[in-house]
Amino acid sequence: MTFVEKHRFESARTERELMKIAWEGELFGVGLFETLAERFPQHADQLTACATMEWFNVHACEPLGHAAGVHVPLAKAEKLGREGAAFARSIHTFSTIAKLAIEETREVDPLFKKISKNAETPEVKALGDDLLEHEDALRDWFKSELDGNSDGGVKIFAFLERHGISREQAVTPRKFREDVGGDKQHLVLAFFPDEDSAD
Repeated sequence: MTFVEKHRFESARTERELMKIAWEGELFGVGLFETLAERFPQHADQLTACATMEWFNVHACEPLGHAAGVHVPLAKAEKLGREGAAFARSIHTFSTIAKLAIEETREVDPLFKKISKNAETPEVKALGDDLLEHEDALRDWFKSELDGNSDGGVKIFAFLERHGISREQAVTPRKFREDVGGDKQHLVLAFFPDEDSAD
């Protein structure tokens, strides 16, 4: 695809570097899967659930990232989402994205294993384990579709249900969900002495 290019995380040494790459990758994934759900309506439920899973991971990365001194500014987050959406629009067939996703998940597994193995807290280890599990869920569903024996995204929905997200919530596009956007959003203003502090 490949947002998380191998050289980026092979050279990453610190928890902060790994966390930033993971967080940015999940933001890219939100835009990717939301747009794929629109492009391939026959797979809309599973692809929307994939986007929900990516969005859940973004929210899991955020507080742990902040605690580790990692920040992804809003402008950068929006840019990553747009890049994911643009990539999805460039894909012409579902089998193409399925093959790419299978390859990408294999490429990114070592990143999440590194996060889990080198975690400095139990919370970061749990995040690394969850991120690894979600890659496995994506890979298994796409592979089952390519094999002509769809598993319906069983691992994707199981991952989300384990985290308190029902199937109905999982397949509801983010723009229609009150818990992650729409009318429930709030504008928060903050003032900082300089640009570096604001970042």
